[in-house]
Formats: sequence, C-alpha cells, structure tokens
Amino acid sequence: MIIDQPSSHFIFGYHSRIHQGHKYIAYKGKPLTNQEYLDYWGKWIVLGSKEVHDKLAEKLDPYLEEGLIACFKYDRKPLKHLGLEECIMYVYCDKRNSAKVWNILKKYGIKLKAWGTERVTVSMWLPGGRLLEDWIKSENLSEKEAEKVRKDSHKKFSIILDHPHEPFAG
Repeated sequence: MIIDQPSSHFIFGYHSRIHQGHKYIAYKGKPLTNQEYLDYWGKWIVLGSKEVHDKLAEKLDPYLEEGLIACFKYDRKPLKHLGLEECIMYVYCDKRNSAKVWNILKKYGIKLKAWGTERVTVSMWLPGGRLLEDWIKSENLSEKEAEKVRKDSHKKFSIILDHPHEPFAG
C-alpha cells in the first residue's frame, strides 16, 4: 500500500494492514527488540528522480503484501539543503533478508548496491552526529533551539539504546 500525503516530505510503502497493528520491523514474523533493530535492521538506498521512484514503488508494492519487503519511503524532492541533487528511496528489511530484497531491486534495474544499517543512521542523528548537525545548520536554529533539538534527539534514541531487550517501538 503506497501512502502519498502531499504534506509529507516522504512517500511511503507499507503492508496494507499497517493501521491494524501489523508489525513490519520483524524477522520471520517476530518483532525485533531494540538490540536486534540495531544489529539487523537496515535499508537499501536507491538514488533517482521522484518519477523513477514512483514507478519502482508500484513494482515493489506487491512485495510489501507478501512480506518480502518490510517497507519503503522515498523523497518527494531532493534534499538540496543537504547537498543532494537526487531523491533517495530507502527499502527497509532485516539484514538476514537483504540478499533476497537486493535480488528484487536488481530485477527492476537497480545497479548501485548501497546498504545502510539503522545503527549507523541512529548514530548520525544523535547529538554531534553529521545528519543532526547538518539539519540544525540548514534550519538556521539559534544555539538555544539547537540545544533543545539535541536534547530531544538524545531522549528519543536513549529509549532504544538504553533498553536493548525491550521490543522495538519506533
């Protein structure tokens, strides 16, 4: 199921039962703990235009329903304030399924093989991390506002980092 809300920067793809409690951050039907999320969860990164991603999303949609692809999201427009000229699609899955998901992407003409783990992504959104600091800079925040954003980031990710055996809740 593709969810395209014009007010969102991203266009999403989820299983159609997502609003009925379907847990997509899982492996073999078992939801991941915070530690498993950090150890195994990641995404294939696909560069291209929104139009290219729209077409790919239509092709990937059936794999969401089958559970072969957990979910995906892609940019509505490039993040130029972060120096990007192309849109990015993130195709999420458990690392233990990543080869199967790569074969699906390859089947639809994706050639650049780029995998990113959520552990690395989380570290980049923590205080001092490149993505968080670049975002703060791009928003021209005052130092007081920037400190609040850093505190909020630390609080959000501490739930994952400080409670490894709890079920991952997003």
